[in-house]
Amino acid sequence: MGEGVRWLMLVVSWGKRRGGQGLKVAVVLFAVFALASSAIGKQQAVILKNDKWTVTVQPDTMSVMVQPTGRVVLRLASPQSGLGAVHGLTHKGSHLQWQLPTESISISMDLVGNDLRINIRSTKDGKFTWPVIPYTKPAKALIWPRWEGCFIPLDDAKWTDYLVSYGEWNTLEGITMPFWGLDCGDYSLTCIVTNPCNNGIVFSKPNGRLQSGFTHEFTSNNPVKEYGFVIRLASNPSPVEPARQFRKWLVENGKFVSMQQKLKSVPKAERLLGAPHVYLWGDGLLTRHDIRANQWQPWCRDLVEQSKADGPSVGKRLKELMASAQWAQVEEISGLQYPYAFIKDAVTFELSRLFALAGFYDKASWTGVALPDEATRLLARAKLSTPELCRMNCLLLQSAYPDALLPVDEWGDGVSVKMLKRFKDAGFDRMMLCVGGVSSVEKRPEVAEEADKMGYLFGTYDSYHSIHNPALNGTEATWETAQFDQKLYDTGAIVRKDGTKLSGFKRAGYKLSPIAAWPYVKKRVSENMASVPLNYYFIDCDAFGEAYDDYSPLHPATQAQDIAARVKRLSWISAAFHAVVGSEGGSAYAAPAIHVAEGMFGPSFGWGDTDLTDKKSPFYLGAYYPADGPRVFTQQVPIKPEYETFFYDPRYRLPLYEAVFHDSV
Repeated sequence: MGEGVRWLMLVVSWGKRRGGQGLKVAVVLFAVFALASSAIGKQQAVILKNDKWTVTVQPDTMSVMVQPTGRVVLRLASPQSGLGAVHGLTHKGSHLQWQLPTESISISMDLVGNDLRINIRSTKDGKFTWPVIPYTKPAKALIWPRWEGCFIPLDDAKWTDYLVSYGEWNTLEGITMPFWGLDCGDYSLTCIVTNPCNNGIVFSKPNGRLQSGFTHEFTSNNPVKEYGFVIRLASNPSPVEPARQFRKWLVENGKFVSMQQKLKSVPKAERLLGAPHVYLWGDGLLTRHDIRANQWQPWCRDLVEQSKADGPSVGKRLKELMASAQWAQVEEISGLQYPYAFIKDAVTFELSRLFALAGFYDKASWTGVALPDEATRLLARAKLSTPELCRMNCLLLQSAYPDALLPVDEWGDGVSVKMLKRFKDAGFDRMMLCVGGVSSVEKRPEVAEEADKMGYLFGTYDSYHSIHNPALNGTEATWETAQFDQKLYDTGAIVRKDGTKLSGFKRAGYKLSPIAAWPYVKKRVSENMASVPLNYYFIDCDAFGEAYDDYSPLHPATQAQDIAARVKRLSWISAAFHAVVGSEGGSAYAAPAIHVAEGMFGPSFGWGDTDLTDKKSPFYLGAYYPADGPRVFTQQVPIKPEYETFFYDPRYRLPLYEAVFHDSV
């Protein structure tokens, strides 16, 4: 009515300036407006009903009340003001539809058995908020698919405050599956989002009571402007019932791929069942542990003496090849009765680098050294692969110093056959092993081959998330997987609507378009698989839920198209190489394409929390050191109470993901 009063005041003022006739017009105009306003205000509620439940809808405010048969009423959506007049209202049986011209919105609702199906369409770009959900009785708890799954009592202030403080939850990354559930005692309601893209959920506590607003953005790059929900009524035998209903909906809509189906196409995925997951560190061909006990000082003294003597020798050859700083460390060790780990690591790391040099061997330097047959055969060959070259050079060094160095087959640290044998001896009949990059294993592919023979999965980390300037290659300002070529760096970045390029991880470089990256994915993965017999492949970020609207004219994409491109490459790796495929986070859209979701059950947390990075804090995680086992990944520290509650307290954890995709609950 307030808007009507403003209209009256404006028209009366016009009337006063023009005499009585103007005033009469004002009265007539106000009367017309009053009648229209009255008609809107008296919009009748519409009832959709079957033998399962009754749904009461107020079209002009989009308020929705539901009442399962024989139970009390639950408000599913609060009334919203300012939506404008209702047009084209049609109600036939269990079907209801109408338009809100002011919002350029069309809504349809259908009550079909246990489902209330809602579709919302727009004719223009912009955002629309619906529903606004008040979490009131009889709802007792929110079933929330954050990571594996959460059971959130609605009367628990710690949890409700956490939901509010998180900010905007989207239905791709914020929650791993696009649904949530309400535990209403003897029944449950599952709210399934039919379009998981471009959505945001914001919790708030007006007057101290929890509510959430669901907002969808209709983007300019997508001609299909719609989103919707399936609200499903079900019994409540278990807190995971909403997950079961979501699984059922996926099956009904042909969107579900079972683990059994995946095993048929990639039988080695069976090795995942019950397998511990280990990332291997320490990829040096020679490590400090491969020098016999108490032999470090005598060996280095021998090298130094050889380097100073007349004539060629292995020691002199090593001095010629080694960096001056590392040779100085050899000289230092020759005078130390108890050399420390750091200096020994530095020397063996440098020697491991030398093993990849084609010019490592000099015949004169090895004069008088008894060479093993394998080394002799390799020396006779005209061309060697990198692994063969490294193997030959390792044999050559060991043959020169057999009293100091262990046999070559016993060399290595985490990435070694020696480590595999220790796992086997410890009773592990299956494992999922992964290295930080193919460069960690390409010099000794026999490790991957032996792991496969043992029944293990052995794979590599890879990523196409960020792209960095090629000029940074080889520096600490970049990392291996973010390096491509200049052409892709110049053209492959995801572009925002305002024309700026989207920054990459840790604001380094740019986020890389999965469409632009596709030929590079095929090339790199094919080369990696050709160099090392991997049976597992991990692609970082693809299943995490980070999807973007890309406004680049070279590779435009909606969020849905971005997702499709990511799923395409995950599926291709599996199909082309019969490899088990994993990714980070396991968002539902990627589930048909991956076999394992890393980080789903032990999620990372505390990004930006200074208590975890402050060296004086009891919660300090540790440094990225030493290289063969960074403390940030191995050091045990107490967990902050809030993280223990929200991530690990068994009272609040639910196996929702397993119930949907593993059929184990």
